[in-house]
Amino acid sequence: MSPEELEIVENRGIAMQDERGRIAYAEQQGIVKGEAKGRLNQAIALVKVLITQRFGEVSEEINSQIESLPLADVEDLAKVFLSFNSLADLESWLQERL
Repeated sequence: MSPEELEIVENRGIAMQDERGRIAYAEQQGIVKGEAKGRLNQAIALVKVLITQRFGEVSEEINSQIESLPLADVEDLAKVFLSFNSLADLESWLQERL
């Protein structure tokens, strides 16, 4: 092989390795995001069960508001939920977050 051909082969190898790295990074980010989404869905499901057990069925609007919360707020809601005396307390808490 000529030096030019050798350089082309070497550059292709480097480009392939770079692409493998980008693919591995993208796969890892997908896994991380998937795990976070799973935790969020579990936390939302738990909070909804707690609310239903305590106050009965709630409106679709409240359900939508809960589903739109970030994970940290859903976790906070699970912690403070027992201090709520009525559905109005939950609604007020949600209004503060949205």
